[in-house]
Amino acid sequence: MNRNQSLTGTTPHPIRSNVKPLLRHSDARAALFAGLLSLALLCGAWFFQYVLGYAPCIMCYWQRQAHIAVIAVAVAVILARAAFGEGPEGRGRGLPKWLGPLLLIALLLFSAGLGAFHVGVELGLWEGPQACAAVEVGELGAIDPNDPLSMLDKPVGPIACSDVAWSLLGISMAGWNALASLLGVLGTWKLGFGKARS
Repeated sequence: MNRNQSLTGTTPHPIRSNVKPLLRHSDARAALFAGLLSLALLCGAWFFQYVLGYAPCIMCYWQRQAHIAVIAVAVAVILARAAFGEGPEGRGRGLPKWLGPLLLIALLLFSAGLGAFHVGVELGLWEGPQACAAVEVGELGAIDPNDPLSMLDKPVGPIACSDVAWSLLGISMAGWNALASLLGVLGTWKLGFGKARS
């Protein structure tokens, strides 16, 4: 029985007692930061889509998938560090401490690159992928009365990637995603590889 148990007669909460030691690890801190940032960006995108009614394009979905990957890697890094704990002289066991932050930085750079490329498409600097072109209802052609379900094979989908659905201070959602992802890169680098790392 430890001192806390003898004084209060209760055992410490297992989650609370494990969070502080876990956050001593640079990779766990970096993963928590990157994961929460990507989760916030995803929640913002869903808010714009499902609450405010802004339809996403194909490249918007690609950027969301990058953030889902960030969250998945962040959770894996935190769970791995919680499982392996700390080795001798404060060194992490099992999972190299540089691996998690490096993977997260790579994914956030990928997200920033997708956002920047999307901004270029919106500005007309280059063409987007073929999947980015929106198909108007009038382009579908007449419905075949003998095979009315054939129209379901037509590529009807999201809006064109060149359409700016929303902007703030002249920056589209793709632009804000690129900036936020770059901020995530800097924060993850600082937490994962800064001088104070453990």
